[in-house]
Amino acid sequence: MKKSLFVIAIVLAAATASAAQLLEGIVVRVGDRIITRTQYQHRLRERFAEIDQTADPSRSAAMKEEVRNGLVNELISELLIKDRADRLGITVTDAEIKEAVGRLKQQYNISTDQQFEESLKTSGLTRPEMEARLRETLITNKVFARELRNRNELTDPELRERYNREKERYRLPERAHLREVVILKPDSAAKVEEARTRAAEVAEAARKPGTDFGKLASTMSESGTKDKNGDLGEVAKGDLVAELDKAVFNAAPGTIIGPIETKSAWFIMKVEQRLPSEVPAFESVKEKLRKDLDDETFQRDYKAYIESLRKDAFIEIHDEMIPKA
Repeated sequence: MKKSLFVIAIVLAAATASAAQLLEGIVVRVGDRIITRTQYQHRLRERFAEIDQTADPSRSAAMKEEVRNGLVNELISELLIKDRADRLGITVTDAEIKEAVGRLKQQYNISTDQQFEESLKTSGLTRPEMEARLRETLITNKVFARELRNRNELTDPELRERYNREKERYRLPERAHLREVVILKPDSAAKVEEARTRAAEVAEAARKPGTDFGKLASTMSESGTKDKNGDLGEVAKGDLVAELDKAVFNAAPGTIIGPIETKSAWFIMKVEQRLPSEVPAFESVKEKLRKDLDDETFQRDYKAYIESLRKDAFIEIHDEMIPKA
């Protein structure tokens, strides 16, 4: 069965209790917002269902225990963010909800309203429930955008400091720029020798002075790279099958290798260029540094942000109301 759409895409639960829910036990109170026992159980079931759909069965039990242990703090964090959104006057319009629904449909290749309703049903959500949760998610994103640092604010000096400290992490392996001619092995055993001979003839032609290897590849190769004159691009050491890898990375630039026989084909290759293992220049990895650093910075800032909100909030946790099983 296709993975449930909204179990993955929308993770925030509505925290407004109905009149009926107010009569039951309260698990968490943050200011004037509460999470009831029913809401807690509903969230727990959702998270467990997500694990059942996506996780390796061997890790399922451990992941569920981790969710159970962290759920109360997760819910507190959500209520704190909602309270902060109220204080900042942050809201979400119906137009923004409609736009977000459109993005979800596009992301999951949903083209009709009927498919959309079926996805909701599979997820165990009604349309109003989905829109309420989507609204919560959008509000949270707006709070983060206003109060947590954006990756575009990271300065070049900050990125360069990280680069100088951890540049080996970005080291490129030894590489080679290759062109290839591939002669595929026929299904018929009777034609194998004919193909082997043709591969040997192509290799001999490739080694003749003045031969344009790219043109030879475009006419003789049986690989998809023939449309690019056999250009395979840069290949890292260890990426090729063992016999090809050994031959390529023991050859000088300009060398013609082959034919080398594998299970499926014969390969004739030209080593256009050999590139040593090296640490790339700062500018070439700056955006990757920005993303890596931003992910770490966000997690650190998020934790500090929630802790600061907790210090100023009225929070009650009723452990006796938390379901034990």
